[in-house]
Amino acid sequence: MRDTNKRSNFKKLPLFVAVAACLYGPAAIAQEADESESAEATTQTRPATELDRITVTGSLLRRVEFDSVSPVQVITADTSVAVGQVDTAEFLQKSSVAAGSTQISHQFGGFVVEGGTGVQTVSLRGLGENRTLVLLNGKRPGPAGTRGQVGAFDLNVIPSTVVQRAEILKDGSSSIYGSDAVAGVVNLITRKNIDRPEISVSTRTPFAGGGESFTVSGATGWNFDNGNVVLAGEYFVHKPLTIGDRRFFRCPDDLAWDQNGNRIDRQDRSIIGDTRLGGCSAGNLYANTIIDAAFGTRYIPSPDGVTIGPFPGYRPRTNGTYANGGQAYYEDVLNFDFINDSHVINRQERKNIYASADFSFGNVNWNTEFLYNRRETDVRGVRQFFPLLGGATAVIPGYEYANSPDFVTPTDSGLAQVVMPFTMDQNVNVDYYYLSTGLDGLFTSTDTWAWQANASYSRSSGDYGILTIVGSRSGDVSWDDDAPTLNYFDPCFLSGECMDQLINEIAEWDWGNTVYDQFVFNAVVTGEMFNLPAGPVGAALGVEYRKFSIDDQPGALELADDRWGLTSAQPTKGDDTVKEIFGEIEVPILKGVPGFEALVANVSARVFDYDSVDDRDSVWKAGLSWQIVPALRVRATKGSSYRAPGLYELYLGNLSSFTSQLGLDPCIDWGNSTNDNIRRNCGAAGIPADFTGGPSSAQVFRGGGAGFLKPETSDAFTTGIVWTPTFAPLSIALDYFEIQVNDQIATLGANAILGSCYAADVYPNAFCDMFERNAPDAGVAPNAITEVYATYVNINKQKVRGYDLLARYENDFAFGSLEVEGNFTYTLEDVTQLFDDPRAGGSSISDFVGHFGRPELVGNLRTSLKRGDWTYTWFMDYVSSTKHLTDSPTFTYFGWENAVRDIVAESRLYHTASLRYEQPKWSLLVGVRNVFNDEPPTISGGLTNTSRYGNVPAFATQYDWYGRTLFARLNYKF
Repeated sequence: MRDTNKRSNFKKLPLFVAVAACLYGPAAIAQEADESESAEATTQTRPATELDRITVTGSLLRRVEFDSVSPVQVITADTSVAVGQVDTAEFLQKSSVAAGSTQISHQFGGFVVEGGTGVQTVSLRGLGENRTLVLLNGKRPGPAGTRGQVGAFDLNVIPSTVVQRAEILKDGSSSIYGSDAVAGVVNLITRKNIDRPEISVSTRTPFAGGGESFTVSGATGWNFDNGNVVLAGEYFVHKPLTIGDRRFFRCPDDLAWDQNGNRIDRQDRSIIGDTRLGGCSAGNLYANTIIDAAFGTRYIPSPDGVTIGPFPGYRPRTNGTYANGGQAYYEDVLNFDFINDSHVINRQERKNIYASADFSFGNVNWNTEFLYNRRETDVRGVRQFFPLLGGATAVIPGYEYANSPDFVTPTDSGLAQVVMPFTMDQNVNVDYYYLSTGLDGLFTSTDTWAWQANASYSRSSGDYGILTIVGSRSGDVSWDDDAPTLNYFDPCFLSGECMDQLINEIAEWDWGNTVYDQFVFNAVVTGEMFNLPAGPVGAALGVEYRKFSIDDQPGALELADDRWGLTSAQPTKGDDTVKEIFGEIEVPILKGVPGFEALVANVSARVFDYDSVDDRDSVWKAGLSWQIVPALRVRATKGSSYRAPGLYELYLGNLSSFTSQLGLDPCIDWGNSTNDNIRRNCGAAGIPADFTGGPSSAQVFRGGGAGFLKPETSDAFTTGIVWTPTFAPLSIALDYFEIQVNDQIATLGANAILGSCYAADVYPNAFCDMFERNAPDAGVAPNAITEVYATYVNINKQKVRGYDLLARYENDFAFGSLEVEGNFTYTLEDVTQLFDDPRAGGSSISDFVGHFGRPELVGNLRTSLKRGDWTYTWFMDYVSSTKHLTDSPTFTYFGWENAVRDIVAESRLYHTASLRYEQPKWSLLVGVRNVFNDEPPTISGGLTNTSRYGNVPAFATQYDWYGRTLFARLNYKF
């Protein structure tokens, strides 16, 4: 163990020194507090300026939230395990400060996310994962992931077996932590002392099947007179949760009612209408269709077997509406058996190795840690393949095959789009390395001035592959000079039954690689400058240097722009360097005066110098802690934060891709859309209701913003009251928060641009200026989208404000030790504004509190009773209801006036129960999550800009998709 004299000297350092120590170096000071210190901390009231108030382990940690000037929430690993949370990402994403917004996890395999498929990040306050800084033992590890948009820390790399706790700082803190600490900071603290080998085995198994997870981990340690070594390993696998695993995913419906509450969903009169696949009116996948690309006729499998037209077994579609007293129905095929195998939550496999060493050599302490992680993510899905076929009889010149001049497409126009299913499989493999080492000690001439110096290096190398349709082999006349080698008009291909043959003929895996490197060095000196009547004035001064780079090399097909239906990119390669100087001072103003038990002011500042930014910039933060009486304290902070453009935002490889009109243009066949805005706005643009789309793909331009992007800045304010009465073992903290991000950096995708133009409440709007569309009377391809412009830009602002409530009760009774803890976040305002006037962005609102994925109130309440060897836990997790804020619950549904739809996702209160039995050498935990098997809420199809899995909002990550789930963990110490 370390020299106890040195440890007692460190305990005298002031609060700001403790913060700096936690951030920049000797985190082991905290972890090595012995049992007597922890026990003493639970029974004595110590001054708020002592180090152990911030960093020591034991029960005092559970009170750190109430002792700091800034609002802090602490989550222990043992608590998370007791409520069935299986990994680091989950217990952070489910915390109240994060749960009020969408969190990125491996359930987004079908979406483009920053960091690539399978990445798991945390976004505090809903401000984005790139505005939440994640630290490991007070140090900044580099991000991990794939593709050109790597920027945020991937929580997959942290093995849960070594995490002791997470400290979440809930306000902007760039003056202390540097860039990215806009919404707050998550500091993950690992175990530092393991006295004997141990092994743990855990599992989580939903009663309904699907989404099972399994973890096995081991750890050991060696303790010496002057330090210790820890070594741990972990294997984790999460099996996929598929569409077929849950009934609320399998069959998406329109969910429409008349005014009397009777369902009026369209009838399914397709060839699958009377089968178990039928009746899914909102559709899983639109396919098995042939479209005359010039004249618009759509041929569907004939429900009565009668052939009309050139394709055996097919005839023109005759969908019906309720107009003029008719019946609404559809003949399109909207569901397929193989859809059930598509992943909603992807398969994930992880292997981790972690090692740390912590030693004292005379007056100098040395600490180092190493982390290796291997992540493998597999995605299985299905998408559309709809090549444009031309030929010798095409009515529009230029749509013939150069190498197949005699090929003829048998439609009236000689042009066709054949819509068929195709697999959407992806594999991602990421190797992550992190090494950190540091020295710290006291200056020999004083017992109050300390120093620390730290260096760290991280490297992420990720391979990403996708099963790709090769454009030059696709038979699409826009890509290929050769006519199709397969008969795409064969029902076997149109229905997906011959998908394997299609894959063998036109597809191959395309692999790319992304490397992200980061080096960090910092040094800090801390100490007491002089004494005032109220106590010593402390100061901290430090410097930091960071260099980071990204090198993303897309696959050969992507580089060659030969991937049908997918974007193509050029390499993303660039680096940046930042040099920073920072300081902090804490001044005790009053102490021991009536009404002022203690009044302490804290001020910090940091200056940035980025190579990528023309000018230097600076941020500041001021805090005030007023202990009115021993039981009551008021605290407040105000300051600014800063985020420089990320490497991918600056250097994302310029790309020009071609996107099919069918997958891009919301005005195609808008007469059959259930979205009121699309019908109104597309009609106002003069586009025909049965518009089939342009015959050729639209060109989409994307790229980084180097040369014109400027850094984000933000302003944050918090104020709160902390009550710790002497008559009861109770602690309550109520804090108000307000954060505004200015000049926020964002990118707008091509689909989002088109959707925001035509599906918006306000039309036309600024999004309509970001693409080009041919005029209705154009001689060639009238109304077709030709170009879309999507790059990283500085948008107007994002602002959140609300309240956090943290309450804890702990007491010992004759029947056992009782602990009750509650955490709640109530959001008053959640503004995202792309332009000065929100209506310019196509929205009549800018405050999205209560929208899907952004609930007004989230919170949890945990009750734990320890009685002898047994610990009983009951946990409740609450999510308030949300709704679509702009769509009306009444609408016109295929000619039915004043139809009613469900635009509300109801609130949920989930319950978890667990039982833990402990012995000196082993322990067993068994529990059940979602005890009452509450399903996620569902909403109607066709709501504006709302993605769904089945009828469940896809981005409302607050809800449980697993259902009632058994979890268990066995731990054994040798």
